[in-house]
Amino acid sequence: MRHLDYRLRDLWGYIEGSKTSLVGYAKRQKANKPISTAMAESAVNQIINARMCKRQQMRWTSSGAHLLAQVRCAVINDDLPAKLAAYYKKMSELPEHISRLLELLRRGAEQEP
Repeated sequence: MRHLDYRLRDLWGYIEGSKTSLVGYAKRQKANKPISTAMAESAVNQIINARMCKRQQMRWTSSGAHLLAQVRCAVINDDLPAKLAAYYKKMSELPEHISRLLELLRRGAEQEP
């Protein structure tokens, strides 16, 4: 009986600690929202595997694939506009000398060699 009590307390502690990230599947199903991401994950895996293949002519780098995955997650979570707004706000708050340097680098990159 003590073992059961220990396990129940352990389970309760887990639920309490994780309640903000637990998914209410019944509530999502009643609202006709998807409860599985398997189809989307499969599509993403197929695309990434195709683009990371060594025989692929237009191959992605690991960092490029990671950045694309971050963008896709932001789109799926409906927070891409907020993330972009935060990025632009952060860029506008850079010190003047760094802003000038970045502008010079951008102009240099646009010029043809």
